[in-house]
Amino acid sequence: MKTFYRYPGIAIVMLVAAAVLFAGCTSDTSQTPGGQAAPATIPGTGAVPGSASLPYGVSLTVPADWTREDVLTSDVRDYGTRTIRIAQFTSPVTIPGDAASQNTLSVDLDQNPGGDFEVYFNQATLALEKSYGTRLDAHSIVKSSTLQISGFKSYEVDFQTAEVKGSYIFTSTDKGMYIFVFKGPYKQVPVQALQLEIVGICKSIQITPSDK
Repeated sequence: MKTFYRYPGIAIVMLVAAAVLFAGCTSDTSQTPGGQAAPATIPGTGAVPGSASLPYGVSLTVPADWTREDVLTSDVRDYGTRTIRIAQFTSPVTIPGDAASQNTLSVDLDQNPGGDFEVYFNQATLALEKSYGTRLDAHSIVKSSTLQISGFKSYEVDFQTAEVKGSYIFTSTDKGMYIFVFKGPYKQVPVQALQLEIVGICKSIQITPSDK
């Protein structure tokens, strides 16, 4: 897969840690899709998983103390494409007293992505550079190797700025492009908290594309 970057002022680096982290995102396709829809808020400590069945044929498992919002609205995202936001999950605060220390997972769907996955992904990467470029400075955008999510070919881009850390996974299916967006503040505690959860969430994702 070729990588195209058109912003020479941005330092692009490959991080071994990111590659190791997202190698664990390869989905176990032996899992059975489905499961009962999670309520809007589930009490817990984060150690007990909560299974969520979403519209458009997606199921996944998140920590039980994350909250769920079914969004189902269409908008242009920071990766430059208009998509349906199927749902968003939000963690509790990771730093006591810091309301901005929450991590999020958004699940999006582009029903008309076009036929060339590499072109789509590179355009999304460039759009992220444009969205966050004025704040990247010496921070990095990392592009990983190909992943498998629920048996589907997927690409991942990981970036960080002085304020935000995000990991975007693009999964191509015959019913559209599913985008899983992990994002949180670029602070040590939230970043570590998200890294503890992200591999398990990725492995749990099951996609059975449907009309809705």
